[in-house]
Amino acid sequence: MKTARHSKLVRWAWVALIAAFVGGCHRLKHDLVPVPIPDATDLEPSVRNALARARAEFDRIADRKPDAVELGNAYGELAMTYQAQSLVPPAEAAYANARALAPGDKRWPYLLGHLYNDASRVPEAIAQFEAALSIDGRDSPTLLSLGEAYLQHGDLDKSQAMYKKLESDGAARAAALTGLGKVALAMHQYKEAADYLEQALKLSPTSTRLRQPLAMAYRGLGDGAKAEQNLRQYAVEGVEPGILDPLAEALDAKVAASRTRVRRGQRLGKAGRFDLAEAEFRAAVEADPTNADAIANLGISLANLGRIDEARRRLSESLAIDDTNALAHFSLGVVLDRQGLDQLAMNQYQAALERDPANLQARVYLADAKMRIGLAQDAAALYQQALKQSPDSHRMQLSLAMANVKAGRHGDACKVLELALKAHPGDPDIINTLARILATAPHATLRDGPRALNLAKGLFESTRDPEVGQTYAMALAETGGFEQAVVLQRETIIVFEHTGGERKKPFLQKNLARYEQRKPTREGWAADDPVFQPRSPAAQLAKALPPS
Repeated sequence: MKTARHSKLVRWAWVALIAAFVGGCHRLKHDLVPVPIPDATDLEPSVRNALARARAEFDRIADRKPDAVELGNAYGELAMTYQAQSLVPPAEAAYANARALAPGDKRWPYLLGHLYNDASRVPEAIAQFEAALSIDGRDSPTLLSLGEAYLQHGDLDKSQAMYKKLESDGAARAAALTGLGKVALAMHQYKEAADYLEQALKLSPTSTRLRQPLAMAYRGLGDGAKAEQNLRQYAVEGVEPGILDPLAEALDAKVAASRTRVRRGQRLGKAGRFDLAEAEFRAAVEADPTNADAIANLGISLANLGRIDEARRRLSESLAIDDTNALAHFSLGVVLDRQGLDQLAMNQYQAALERDPANLQARVYLADAKMRIGLAQDAAALYQQALKQSPDSHRMQLSLAMANVKAGRHGDACKVLELALKAHPGDPDIINTLARILATAPHATLRDGPRALNLAKGLFESTRDPEVGQTYAMALAETGGFEQAVVLQRETIIVFEHTGGERKKPFLQKNLARYEQRKPTREGWAADDPVFQPRSPAAQLAKALPPS
């Protein structure tokens, strides 16, 4: 349970011992300790405000002469506010008082255990988790936390026992199996570790962080292939199986630091939980309305949730505060792209590149937009730069080739595709594109009908793809096989008619007419072919919302 760290606690002011006052009025016989008030000078305004509100609420309750249980709860709530801001000494003192006043409440030792664990005071954390477990022996969050703490401390048998007990909770089984796998790995029981972690991944397939310990288990078993396979799927910022933990959620809700909320939202966004990320970024913006980074991240989350109009407003708002944020410019470009505003999107992609010249995505999306508005030569130059950044990219190779085709530079397109074919032998997209240019290039010196026929025939026989069927018919016509070209073109038209390809029909019929006249075609693609209107998945046009 990680929260933000505030390193500068310059001085401590010790307040009058409220507990003594309460004890005098209520005859409460508890050994309570004073709760220090941290110097908040260097804290964010939102944090200062949260601490002031929490202390005022505590004072309000204490002033009305509460009983031990109510006062214990007030101390616990105050401790949570301090813990949420990573203010350890006052949180520790307030939890101690909460425990003294309400010894049967499992919340306070459980949260104090996390406070100690986050402060790397593992033995003290274990003692508190054990105290919480003695109050509720089947509490899944406590079992999980204690299992993790025992594992950290090297108490492997005790850790294993906690995870075994946790395994009986069906909702927590993936987390329990993960823990058992890690314990087995620490015990060098590689087969058991692999079995546990594989089971955990079946229950939680998106938990990519498990791939690293699983790779270690396979390496221990001597299976290098499986180890490498899992390492390729590992993501350091991925997730592990978790469990529902209401106390952790309540503590998270008390985090007031805008920067902490932003970091948490970013982690959620990387895990694909844009709905949860949105809530964190909204809280960050509420805590600090001038935080341009928080506003930009909120806009990005909204865009990923499909709420394009608000995303555009938020990203524009962020850039009005801080125009240097390359990611905000790029993200606004994507939003404008999705709205079909090519020129405005291009302006933002260009701004992103000016601030971050190595931004590959901005360069590619800018090239795509230039292709769509007919600036093929400009697009080709950008794709060429992108290919230098990512030399083996199949997408860059094809995009550069098609930009050259659109610009009338078929020779350059062929050179790109020949190199691509060497890097990706057997790739159907590269083979089909190269074959089509060899069959239809305007310049006779570039055409190679026999090779085009050989490439297209082999690919069509293995795929029966109608797009390849077009290319095969073009190659047949180029080599004089007009009768076969006519038959194949007619069959291809029928397939497109039945698969939603009506838009392609005019171009297909135009080529059919040429073949019927025993003429080859010199157009590989229609001028309005979608291949000349590229869009990356993130920049797909947003669907219009129905009228309200």
